[in-house]
Amino acid sequence: MAHKILIADDDRDLLTSLSVRLEAEGFKVLCVQDAYQAVEQARKAQPDVLILDINMPAGDGFSVQDRVSKMTDLNGIPVIYLTGERSVRVTELAKAHHAFALIFKPFETKDLLSVVRAAATAPRPVASV
Repeated sequence: MAHKILIADDDRDLLTSLSVRLEAEGFKVLCVQDAYQAVEQARKAQPDVLILDINMPAGDGFSVQDRVSKMTDLNGIPVIYLTGERSVRVTELAKAHHAFALIFKPFETKDLLSVVRAAATAPRPVASV
């Protein structure tokens, strides 16, 4: 079964190129362009990995992770943040949110693919009841 990847980014060109590359690698890819859609699509699709832009409409990637982590079925889902903002604030927030990875734009697609493969196969913590 193909791993499902949900990508949330307001850059259509980036969504298209990542979607094509990830699908060529055998992943099922869902794309949205804002934080609200990311939360809704995560709830419906139950992806295996989230790739979140930090700065996008209707909230940032951190707020998406905050909301998704409250969903029992998605708690502990690996999150890969993408951003063009190279700042101490972003790095600290990514660490505080236990990001699987923080990747700065521009990036090499092969590097992102490697991180996505690792995230998709990483063991998820067992949710406590």
